Amino acid sequence: MKPSPRTALCAMLPSALLGVGLGAATAAHAEWPADQPVKIIVPQAAGGTNDTVARMIGSELGKALGQSVVVENHPGASGSIGMQLAARSPANGYTLAIASDSAAIISATRNMGWKLDRDLTGVALIGDQPMAVAVSTRSKYRSLAELIAAAKARPGHIPFGTSGLGTSQHIVGEWLAHLAGVQLIHVPYKGGGQAVADLVAGTIPAAVLGFAPLLAQARNHAVRIVAVTTAKRNPATPDVPTLKELGYPDITRAQWVGVVAPRGTPPAIVKQLSDAIDGIVRQPAIQAKLLGIGVTPKPMGAAEFDGFIHQDVTDWGNLVKQLHIKLN
Repeated sequence: MKPSPRTALCAMLPSALLGVGLGAATAAHAEWPADQPVKIIVPQAAGGTNDTVARMIGSELGKALGQSVVVENHPGASGSIGMQLAARSPANGYTLAIASDSAAIISATRNMGWKLDRDLTGVALIGDQPMAVAVSTRSKYRSLAELIAAAKARPGHIPFGTSGLGTSQHIVGEWLAHLAGVQLIHVPYKGGGQAVADLVAGTIPAAVLGFAPLLAQARNHAVRIVAVTTAKRNPATPDVPTLKELGYPDITRAQWVGVVAPRGTPPAIVKQLSDAIDGIVRQPAIQAKLLGIGVTPKPMGAAEFDGFIHQDVTDWGNLVKQLHIKLN
């Protein structure tokens, strides 16, 4: 029985549409990436953890795409200068940025002309590191319990340093003090480098800082890490307990680092970038390098990471309100 013209047309449609779809996908792939370099904006100065991660991933991403990838540092205003530049860039796949928990906190608590969860979209999570509570080896404190006991004995006399006002380290330090029922004096620095230097020198007896900047100093016995903020101990310091183990089960926060793009970047390009970065982070050699600087690899795709960003902004905003932390 000969099929009717209508039946024949219906039978042909899936193949025709598939051909159109493949043709469009092929065209899009052929158009991107073109000769224009892919730029990764780092909203912090060169030499820090985020910059190191960006250059590590950028080098491999260039190989994966067969394309030039450049890293540009745009520090200032707690990272807002670089993030605003990324948010206002064309959504064409040629501008990416390194985002972190700091960007989530700024988005939740301040009006800086950009919002991480509004103006940028998640491409790939790379990993995270704990924050660490550390004491100077020049101080008399040998454990978190000793530090808290001293703070109870002398309310408002024990300072702790962080890399700045309104950072995740500041918020976690205030959270710890609140749960412990003590008053600590917050000493905000303009970046973690000087805070670490003063901790080593004994200028401040304690600090809440990123794990990575403290790791080398801890290995040199210049500082003592007494607790980490993640739910599990860090592989680089298996003898250091978590705050959860020490009686503060609510504090399970990490400093994360990932790649974002201007919102509106075509989904096909986001997926191509996400898949490439996911493959890079899963390479054993890259994982070893990340662990070497204190970052635990945690590859996460675009859709999941974008949802993670929205939740992180909400969580930090709620915590700041709950603790009545003044960020002005």
